[in-house]
Amino acid sequence: MIAYNSTSLDNRIIGEQAAGALATRCITEEEYARILASRPVAFYTPNIFIRIGLFILTVIIAVFSLGLLYLITAPGSGLGALWIFFGLACYGALEAMVHSQRHFQSGVDDALLLIAGVLVLSGISITVDHLPTLALFWMIFAVALYSTLRFADKLTALLTYAALLAIVFKVMTSVGGLANTLLPFLIMAVSIAVYFAAASLGTNRKFRHYHVCTTVVIKAACLLSFYLAGNYFVVREAGVALLDLPLQPGQGLPLGWLFWILTIATPFFYIFWGIRKKDVIFLWTGLGLIAAAVFTIRNYYHVLPVEWALVLGGILLIAVSYALIKYLRIPRHGFTGEETDDRHLLQNLHVESLIIAETLTTTAPTPSNDFQFGGGSGGGGGAGGEY
Repeated sequence: MIAYNSTSLDNRIIGEQAAGALATRCITEEEYARILASRPVAFYTPNIFIRIGLFILTVIIAVFSLGLLYLITAPGSGLGALWIFFGLACYGALEAMVHSQRHFQSGVDDALLLIAGVLVLSGISITVDHLPTLALFWMIFAVALYSTLRFADKLTALLTYAALLAIVFKVMTSVGGLANTLLPFLIMAVSIAVYFAAASLGTNRKFRHYHVCTTVVIKAACLLSFYLAGNYFVVREAGVALLDLPLQPGQGLPLGWLFWILTIATPFFYIFWGIRKKDVIFLWTGLGLIAAAVFTIRNYYHVLPVEWALVLGGILLIAVSYALIKYLRIPRHGFTGEETDDRHLLQNLHVESLIIAETLTTTAPTPSNDFQFGGGSGGGGGAGGEY
């Protein structure tokens, strides 16, 4: 299903892990060169600056081409059909660039994928009069899901999950009544279900090329949506603005005590679980959501002036950071305060055995069927834990 060459994708992962092993001096430069030579990657992937430049250039070319085509055809009322046609043409160009020119995250394929999706969906919404909102959400979900499966794109993976939540929201609000009351809890349930589904797919070797989409993007989005669905400020203000919840200024939310518990406790649970399981997604998400919890509290209860709150908060963070750095100067329980050279902290990929095999043989070995990606446990250079 994926458009890119599977062998090159595997070789790219091995090359990146070999580069990390070289940076930590687990292998020599000669061994690293032999690994790259035996595992060639037939992709065109420029650096980030060229990628941004190619993205912008591709967008400019597409816009001018669409404008020229509009002037030639002068479709008038057929503008939607023109957008659909040009979007499909951009998709055809994307497939050609991937298969013939071997573009992979080059900026060109990123831009063509985005342009194709936006133009096709916009063209359909223009062509079909009075298109139901729910139908539009379903189309966005279908197009984003296909784009994710075909190109393993992180942005479309995020859009797929956002469209799913939008579908749930629209269906529940159209029912009304008790469904509006249960909506936050249903979104939290969907977040949990999708999280575990993404975690399961992330450990399946068949879906290894979607690793970043599932174990980073989707999991982080699920953690964020679960918190927002239980955040007191979000639930109250969204209920008033979108669901016409009859609340007066200063009036509390029904089951407000439960949402306050979720608002305050969820970030700390994320941090606790991230530390316990050495899961950086939980840890980073929890640290970021502490600010959301503080903002929610201050929006309804002004304990201190904002200047004093910022000063005291900064002092507390500096003190805690200094204490942790001093405490973890000597590694304890799998944590360290020293900077590491691990370039793939979020990827949990296990290729030590393949790297060792490359350094001991002159021919490229064929990975066995039981080759697994997972937490490091290899002798010598393997990294422990789940980072």
